[in-house]
Amino acid sequence: MTTSRALLPVALSLALSISPRVNAGAGFNDGDFTSYNWTAVKIQDTTALQNAGFDAGEVLTGGVGGGAYRSNSFSFYFNGTSTNQGILIGNTNSGMIYSPAISGAIKSVSFGIAASESDSGQSPVVSIGLLLLQSNIYYTNQLQVVAPGGWANVKVASPQLAANFTRVGPSEPVNPDFTTNGAPIQFGYATAASLSSGSPGTITGMIGADGLVLTISNTPGMPRFISSQAVNATNLSVTLSGLAAGESVTWLVSTNLTGWSTNNPNPTSSATATNGTFTVTNSAFPAAPKWFLRALVQ
Repeated sequence: MTTSRALLPVALSLALSISPRVNAGAGFNDGDFTSYNWTAVKIQDTTALQNAGFDAGEVLTGGVGGGAYRSNSFSFYFNGTSTNQGILIGNTNSGMIYSPAISGAIKSVSFGIAASESDSGQSPVVSIGLLLLQSNIYYTNQLQVVAPGGWANVKVASPQLAANFTRVGPSEPVNPDFTTNGAPIQFGYATAASLSSGSPGTITGMIGADGLVLTISNTPGMPRFISSQAVNATNLSVTLSGLAAGESVTWLVSTNLTGWSTNNPNPTSSATATNGTFTVTNSAFPAAPKWFLRALVQ
């Protein structure tokens, strides 16, 4: 039997359908970076003329182990003033989307990628790191410098919390929402190139990325339902479906949404991995005119 627990609010006036849960731990990886599911955008331009440019795509050979990899080429004009000037490029994947509301709150995120860099010789600072897109706001985390030359592994030092990610630009909120109230999160990576001193001129280069590995530590969740109040109802008919072998359900009832008491189901067979329609009796608060019901899946 699994040891993780998930609370599911129940709409009392409707039949309840429980879908299979997402196990603790999730993640994504991409070794060849096929172009069709990747999108690149310029998400920040700190050059004086705001005309930094880039290109992105898949390179079929030359990656780690000789295979394919993804490239971000960049070009911007540095005007020679002692200010940080450059470009930040966001790469997101249409298949790397995680919904905390459905799959559970995110505890932390770990990230690793291989990177390579080449430039025009003005020695811009080139970096790469994890990127999140939530509610049309980009968030970055621990962009790490990539040295010129061959492939090198880049990995964040420790699992990252929501507070470790910061937004790009002035939009709110400051940090992403990893709770079950948070909107779906699209993952990817960011590349950056900048220069703060040197002679005026055009700065060009290329940043390669390969072998992306993303691990999400989560609290397993269930699809959320709106919990409504039952008026003058002692027995409720509830339909269960999608329970896996070894999973069990315990019913919880309460007169509010903060304090929950355990009310074993009637009949008791619905506490096992059994799918079907059952009657749940409110024996904990039988005299309460209004009460709430939840299913605790274990």
